[in-house]
Amino acid sequence: MKRRSYVYLLPFLVLMSVSSGASRVAYTRPGFMMKIPTSSTTQAPYLFRTGFGIELHRFDPFNSAKGIYFDMELGKNFTLGFSSVQTADSTAPALLGKTGYTPPVEFGFHLQQRVYTYNNVSLSLGLQDIVFQNAETSGGSGLSLDPEQLSFFVVVSSEKDLGKYHLSTFMGFGSGGFAPADTIKALSASEETSSSTTEVTTSGGTKSGVFMGVIMNTPYLKKWGGIDIVGEFDGTGINVGLRIPLSSDY
Repeated sequence: MKRRSYVYLLPFLVLMSVSSGASRVAYTRPGFMMKIPTSSTTQAPYLFRTGFGIELHRFDPFNSAKGIYFDMELGKNFTLGFSSVQTADSTAPALLGKTGYTPPVEFGFHLQQRVYTYNNVSLSLGLQDIVFQNAETSGGSGLSLDPEQLSFFVVVSSEKDLGKYHLSTFMGFGSGGFAPADTIKALSASEETSSSTTEVTTSGGTKSGVFMGVIMNTPYLKKWGGIDIVGEFDGTGINVGLRIPLSSDY
């Protein structure tokens, strides 16, 4: 099969997102899912992908996270990705816009290797979120590596045709960003005036977790590639959305 060499822009519409994560903005990692890695039995049909993602966390006061991404397949089985993200404001809701806090900008690299395929099943290993954060926000200078966000993962995929529909499922486990949150920030009424927070430990500090997801390609707008229905559990929450093609030229 001849490989098509053109830019692939990934337009999408997020219907619901109830997960949290500092720098894992939807669709800014390699693959077709929102926040989990994917694997495939076939080589990517495009030369590279590039685009942007935005997450809206609150409207009043307004709070959002946004990022840009670029990824490409090098050789037959290796994928390299890059993303730049400005995280959401992590200040307590009552203090948003009042502290002068500016969310940091993070630069991340993502590596993935497909190691096994058999019929419609594939297995990939990878490392996501090799994140360098602007150290000036913490009183330093330049960029500093954040080792707590390093996310090693293993993902298994299965692909199946269901009439006019095409279903892909993904299951795996990973560390870092795929681990359940083990602490929460609580703000009491008296602390709101002093802007101090109390950290409440909710678990023993799990550092790994499981993730899973499905994506179904439908025959609607088929001449442009078809609308995809996406659902996933990313280790911290559930995300549901659509991928809607805008043109067959990309």
